[in-house]
Amino acid sequence: MTQAKFTIYVLSDATGELAHSMAIASARQFENVDVDIIRKSFVSTDEQIKEVVSEAKTRHGVIMFTMVSQEVRRKVLTESKAQEIVAIDIMGPSLDMLSNYFHTLPSAEPGLQYKVTRDYYKRTEAVEFTVKHDEGQGLDTLSEADIVLMGISRTSKTPLSIYLAYRGYRCANIPLVTGKDLPQQVLSLPNNKVFGLILSPEHLASLRTMRLKTLGRPDTETYAQPEHVQKELDHANALFAKIPGINIIDVTGKAIEEIASEIIHTLNFKDMPTLGRSGSGGE
Repeated sequence: MTQAKFTIYVLSDATGELAHSMAIASARQFENVDVDIIRKSFVSTDEQIKEVVSEAKTRHGVIMFTMVSQEVRRKVLTESKAQEIVAIDIMGPSLDMLSNYFHTLPSAEPGLQYKVTRDYYKRTEAVEFTVKHDEGQGLDTLSEADIVLMGISRTSKTPLSIYLAYRGYRCANIPLVTGKDLPQQVLSLPNNKVFGLILSPEHLASLRTMRLKTLGRPDTETYAQPEHVQKELDHANALFAKIPGINIIDVTGKAIEEIASEIIHTLNFKDMPTLGRSGSGGE
């Protein structure tokens, strides 16, 4: 005796991953059943809905769907009823229940849950990359960074890198030390992703003095002395001059969020097509 063939149509105004997973999990609860699961993604127009429902009818199938738009959900149910096709709304009851519980309407953006997931993994990957490329580490994969920060001690390289990573940017930061040249890997990077951090000698000396006090060390150490600070800044500027077109960011008195915003703006601006704009501001 020929085994009956069943068909489940999975509809979604996004990828349909949720409905597809639900259909598979549900069908597996029935042994010795031959079933086809056909996924139809990004279905939202009246024409698309009618076409899919008609196709399901010709195969004597049923429909499982996830639509975030209440209007589109209603259209699928109405069309299925008109063509006498059994359809189950997977997401609708959950959205209705939570809408009542939260006292607010849900977003009608299809695929929002997958966008959130993608953004989460992007940030996680960026943070992992940034931690592995802190303080000059991971030079062999430096070219994979979206942003490379360079500066002497107390120019906010590490906290700025982590903040940018949480915004989804893979960052590397390289400390500049008097008497040492730039790593060769830096010189081969596109200059639009390299940022040199500077600040006023007075502010830097003050930051270093506070740092020494926090550590319980005397503020007379060379590290915080104005002459030494100026020497380090001069060395940093000399290294920056070796990278034509480098982005120079003055971080004096600026919050991390403000510096990050300036870097992101510069990065996006430089990625735009050239329309007679001037070169990067290195002053």
